[in-house]
Amino acid sequence: MKVLEINEVGKNGNIIENSVITMGSFDGIHLGHRKLMEDARDEAKSLNSVSVVVTFHPHPLKVLHPEKKVTLITTFEKKIEIIDSIGIDYLVYITFTREFADMAPEAFIKDVIVEKLKPLKIIVGHDFGFGINKSGDAKLLRRLSGELNYELSVMEPFKIKGEIVSSTLIRQFVTSGNVCKVKEFLGRHYSVHGGVTKGSGRGKRLGFPTANIIPEEELFPKDGVYATVAKIEGDFYRSVTNVGSNPTFNEILRRIETYIMNYSKDIYGMEIEVFFVARLRGEIKFESSGALEEQIREDIELSTEILDLKMGH
Repeated sequence: MKVLEINEVGKNGNIIENSVITMGSFDGIHLGHRKLMEDARDEAKSLNSVSVVVTFHPHPLKVLHPEKKVTLITTFEKKIEIIDSIGIDYLVYITFTREFADMAPEAFIKDVIVEKLKPLKIIVGHDFGFGINKSGDAKLLRRLSGELNYELSVMEPFKIKGEIVSSTLIRQFVTSGNVCKVKEFLGRHYSVHGGVTKGSGRGKRLGFPTANIIPEEELFPKDGVYATVAKIEGDFYRSVTNVGSNPTFNEILRRIETYIMNYSKDIYGMEIEVFFVARLRGEIKFESSGALEEQIREDIELSTEILDLKMGH
């Protein structure tokens, strides 16, 4: 997959034409987003053309409503990784600014999408909005399709058990700790990715050395202890992860600490990804380090049982 900023299209041999496009912010790349992208991929193959995902970076809400402090499900890098895995030919991102947000919707379609990408077909979700104050919608795309010579397909709301899948809903599941529900709607386990830093060393003294992660993701699951899987250098390991501030030792800073089972290498400074599989319990303030140690043993045992069941071992 080739990744291009919209202004790079048409330059240095980066010509895109006869494309099948889907457009959106696509935070999380949930199952509804995947369906749009898979449809674009399959349609492009059938038309012997190229598939293009058009997205915005940074996320429009970050620019237009910073006061809302929207926490994104995926980093831009993770978004690229997932879209690439779907088999899309081009990811074209538009650098989102306030000036761009003020563009008339007709100008966006004519001067940006059609002019740059020469679409045969555009596929969007039912709620896709664009242009100043999101005044452009599927009806406008339909009206322009005859004039600009592209076919339009609008996907109905994607539902699971009667509930519409949305990035907002998934964020709520993550922040409430309902990571099983996240998996159901996202199509994969929610994960955070980051470098391992030196912590207090307290876990090691208790006999359970933990990897302290500073995640690149903005969205933290609800404080508590989780059965997780850690990805290190391409390999997967069962793990137990604590999200929170370690109340037993009166700490304030929220952090993510992962105990990786059957792993003894020094991973300080390395990048790891942690996938949240199930929530075991909330954070507890223990009366002693001995009581905490006993609870950690129980957490590891329960986590092993859950991961064996979920992972089919």
